[in-house]
Amino acid sequence: MSRSYTKLLRPSFLGAAAATICLGTLQVPAKDYFISQSEGDDAATGLAGVPGNGAGPWKSLAKASIKYAPGDRILLQCGDTWNEEFAPKGEGTPQNPIVIGSYGQGAKPVIDRQDDKQDRVGIRLADQGGFKMVGLEFSHCMTGLYAEYSKGCPTKKSISIEDCYFHDSLMYRHYEDYPKTKIGLGICFFTFELENKKVLTDITIKNCVFRRLASGVWTNSPDNFNKNASFIYPFGNMTFDACLFEEGYQWPQGLRGVERGAMRNCVTHDVGRGFKSFNGVAGSMFFRCKDWIFENSEWGFVDVGNGSGDGEAFDFEGNCDNMTMRDCLFHDTDGPGFLLCCYASDGNPNKAIKMENCVLNGKAKRPPRGAGKVEILNTTDHTEATWSKCRFYLSLGEGLMRVADPEKDKHSKFENCFIKSLSKACASPNLASKAKATASSAVAGNEAAKGIDGNDGTSWKADAPKDQWLELAFAAPVTINEFKLKEDPSSSILRYVIEYWDAKEKKWTGCFNGRGIGQEFVAPIVSRSTQKVRLMVLQTTNGNPCITEFGVYNDTPGDPFNDPTGAKAVGVINK
Repeated sequence: MSRSYTKLLRPSFLGAAAATICLGTLQVPAKDYFISQSEGDDAATGLAGVPGNGAGPWKSLAKASIKYAPGDRILLQCGDTWNEEFAPKGEGTPQNPIVIGSYGQGAKPVIDRQDDKQDRVGIRLADQGGFKMVGLEFSHCMTGLYAEYSKGCPTKKSISIEDCYFHDSLMYRHYEDYPKTKIGLGICFFTFELENKKVLTDITIKNCVFRRLASGVWTNSPDNFNKNASFIYPFGNMTFDACLFEEGYQWPQGLRGVERGAMRNCVTHDVGRGFKSFNGVAGSMFFRCKDWIFENSEWGFVDVGNGSGDGEAFDFEGNCDNMTMRDCLFHDTDGPGFLLCCYASDGNPNKAIKMENCVLNGKAKRPPRGAGKVEILNTTDHTEATWSKCRFYLSLGEGLMRVADPEKDKHSKFENCFIKSLSKACASPNLASKAKATASSAVAGNEAAKGIDGNDGTSWKADAPKDQWLELAFAAPVTINEFKLKEDPSSSILRYVIEYWDAKEKKWTGCFNGRGIGQEFVAPIVSRSTQKVRLMVLQTTNGNPCITEFGVYNDTPGDPFNDPTGAKAVGVINK
């Protein structure tokens, strides 16, 4: 074996020195184990050391599926691929987790099970906590990470998944008897516990990408379809941070039975396209959850595909209490922008739903099941929802809210909100006219400035098809709440993101994720103050991107709307 493992550099997230774990009075040094599919040997120790003395990495994940101690680190070689299940034994602690990470340089190590139609798992945990997974890729797994907890399992703590990529698992079928019948998932936490007791708490999913999955992240139990199992929360304290869910089939987040949680800075985009679900599609589906906060997150381009129902950006499916959404954007949906559901999965309404400074621009292109074109579909007036300082953009013929089962006692409130016809957006002076334009590249005669000159006959055209940007810089910070994009007929931009410069964090931050532009596209956003914005083109169908206008606006928010009971909201229709 040519490689020496005596001088391996640990990734920065592992720290400079191996940990030492204290078990009572006994000091137990944590160990680093190495696995290399390309260079390993299962007859080796898996430990660093001088080759020839048995030291060196293991080859297989099967060999590495042994019992580990708190603080141990299992490191997979970058650039290598395994078609195996990894089932590590043992448990870490929140302070000293067992880490599954990588070593070396190059692409993320990949667990590729090669056939997502078979029940093949990437990493499997059973009644375990105290794990941290960093920098891994899961491809063509029926389930990338599957963690199962038995009935009566004592509460386990701390599962952290960071900087991981889950993709290409689109197997879909009726799953009323899950886990007997499974579908393609990135992550699933499942429990057989049916009493109201915690089996797992402190779950963190951070900086992860979920792409082309039937569903991204599930929490589940056998009472999934049991309407008599309300107020059961086997999971607790779950956090999503800076994750991207894209090109999924049904529910990028399908969460049931989670008490306390947060979702911050996440994007859910392009859901349901080319697919038919037996029970509806949504950007997110939360059922039997309570005490969550959602901040600075976006849901857009939700499609009912080949005949799926619903098609909303977000669904509180029932028995969801004390859920707060702040500074969130919901846009471009086939169905309603937002669904407040009850009766379908649970007989209990949602209570204490608070929507603060959110923007809804659903468009309701293909309203499902006779619901009509509405921004908010509320199945019952028993649901308690307060909309505060929110902006609603209504397309032609679209209503603000419909209540499927009206009740005498109404519990929807609209406080200091605004309603605006989408056709009246971007009516104020275009701020781009006073900005300085630069670009990643430009074809001669199609420089950056021609994308903001107000002339549809001129355009900015990049000299490459993807990862191209058009940037606008202002002399002083401006407030922005709407964009207008126009694309040259020769251009075919498929995927893009509009970003603003966050001066406090000193980084570009997305404020609108788009799919297609065409002749004209209006993109309202949650208001942002910034000195720079840019249109980042990620993908085209064919050829190089060509923009005739990148318009930037701080337009009037619309007509003030206050309604203490929600009764007036039902009558608001953009005619």
